[in-house]
Amino acid sequence: MTNIRQISRAQSPVSLAPEQRLAALQEWKRSNESFTASYRFDSTGTALEFITLVGLLAEKVDVHPHVDWRFDIVTLHLAHGLNTGITAKDLSLARRISVDAHRLNGAVMVDYQDRQTTA
Repeated sequence: MTNIRQISRAQSPVSLAPEQRLAALQEWKRSNESFTASYRFDSTGTALEFITLVGLLAEKVDVHPHVDWRFDIVTLHLAHGLNTGITAKDLSLARRISVDAHRLNGAVMVDYQDRQTTA
C-alpha cells in the first residue's frame, strides 16, 4: 500500500548545498540519474491542471521533467547527468512544483510505483 502525506511548505535556504536543498524538499526522492515526486489529486481535472502548470514552469526555466499521469496521480522525474549533478534550475523547478501541488491540495505519494510499469 502506498503511503500518503500532505505537502509542507518547506523553504529551501539558498546557503545550503544542492544535496541539502534537495533534502529539504521532502517529497522529492533521489536516484542516480533523477529525482522524483508523485502527487495524488482530488480529480483527473485537477491532475491535468497541475500538469499544465508544471509545463508552463518548465518552459520558463528550460528544464523539462518527464511526466507520468495515471488518472489522479502525477509522477515527475527531473533528470540530471551523473557528471552535472543537480542544478539550481532543477531545485528551483522542484520547489515551485511542490508549491503548486500544495496549492491544488495534492497529497504526496510516498514510494509510489505505477503497477503497470513494475508488473
